[in-house]
Amino acid sequence: MMITKKFEILLIPFCCLLLVSCNNRDCKSIECPYKLKQLYMCNAKSAWGLSFENEILFTENGLENFKPVKVLENVNGFTDGYANAAFINEQLAYITYFSSDNEHLIVEYTRDGGNNWNQTLIKYGDYSENCDAGSIFISFANDREGYLLYCSTPALGQMTKLLFFTGDGGQTFSLTEELTNTISGYPQGITVIDNETINIAVTYHGTDSYLYQTTDGAETWETIEIFPRTEEVKYVDGYTPVFYSDNKQNGIIILKVVRENAVYELFVTDNAGNSWTLDSEIPCDSLPEYTFINEKQIYIIDSSGTLFEKNL
Repeated sequence: MMITKKFEILLIPFCCLLLVSCNNRDCKSIECPYKLKQLYMCNAKSAWGLSFENEILFTENGLENFKPVKVLENVNGFTDGYANAAFINEQLAYITYFSSDNEHLIVEYTRDGGNNWNQTLIKYGDYSENCDAGSIFISFANDREGYLLYCSTPALGQMTKLLFFTGDGGQTFSLTEELTNTISGYPQGITVIDNETINIAVTYHGTDSYLYQTTDGAETWETIEIFPRTEEVKYVDGYTPVFYSDNKQNGIIILKVVRENAVYELFVTDNAGNSWTLDSEIPCDSLPEYTFINEKQIYIIDSSGTLFEKNL
């Protein structure tokens, strides 16, 4: 069933002390008035953000001038305020979260820079027997075509995973594929390069793959190996690949590689992910989010919501 209608966390000292240099390249802390979950730079000055308080932020004059354009309400309390956003350009943004009624997945979107918002509801229990409020990820190929990945909480080692598609800019979503038995592990995000090419990164702490890709609109999937698995590597966790909006040939991905100790390693591509090259090690405890500033610089957000700038 689908209905469409209009409609501070403490800084982690150890992590911040570590994240001061990246293999002798600049990697510095950036002042921001909000603790961030997500960030997207439209250009050098304009940006969208999602704060720890589930405020949708926007600025046209630098990150120091972020202002809330919307605060999410009625977010499901069992998900600890979970929300995920896809920011497309200065006018277009999407945010998705679970409703407090334990029945609906909500997608809200704006086409005028946050002045007005539309809302789409998806009753996720209609699509599978084992569905509850777990996690959701959203990503768009362009201003009309995008995908939404729904994941239940794990139950007896099984996590329901449903992939939805929209071709009308979020007004409606249709189930494309159930990926429960296709994607192992716990998804960390989805990246849509075009309407046929999708990447899903996962963590698992096992021997299964950390990155899955389809190039035919979810009909078939293959596992992608970026880091060579040697005997001393216990496991690899994958985090969502990000591609530069002005040139999607250029991308970045961070992998958590666990030997005796865990390290975060940054890989870069200049051919849309056909091959990846190790850039540097990121010395920090956790890196849930990262994004491009421009082709030569990226922002990294740690688990406390603190922002860092790094040169590629």
